[in-house]
Amino acid sequence: MSSRVFHILAQKGNTVITVRADDPVLDVATTLARHNIGGAPVLGADDQLVGMISEKVIVHALSQRGADISALTAKDIMTRDTPTATPDDSIYDIACRMTYSRNRHVPVMENGKLAGLVSIGDIVKLRAENAEQEARELQDYVTGSDHGAVQSPNDAPPMQCGGKDG
Repeated sequence: MSSRVFHILAQKGNTVITVRADDPVLDVATTLARHNIGGAPVLGADDQLVGMISEKVIVHALSQRGADISALTAKDIMTRDTPTATPDDSIYDIACRMTYSRNRHVPVMENGKLAGLVSIGDIVKLRAENAEQEARELQDYVTGSDHGAVQSPNDAPPMQCGGKDG
């Protein structure tokens, strides 16, 4: 079974820290730092998703504008063409979108509304948990008592080779 975005949202919840398009960039940076997050969806006046802002975007703006960054708002520097996901999208597809768009965060939309946010860290965590679970299942399959695939040498009956005496 392929993991879906809703699996991540079920674990982490659907609370999303957002910023407003007209928020000053320095306030956005403070919000990201306060919540220890790398990016946030940017909402317009009608609470609709209008873009994404990230540490990477802020650092780029700082390198371009220097001290003038204090005059900028989120809408001045946000990424507008950010990929989005739905709860039913596969994690593999989202990881590919992140890779090709070079975004570390993907807003999850449901019925036109922001329903969550998936980060590359969320995907890595889920993939690591799945790999650990699969390794345990394979270990149980190979050595476990539920499966007759392989028996421990101590548990195996003595070998019977041909003739009466063995």
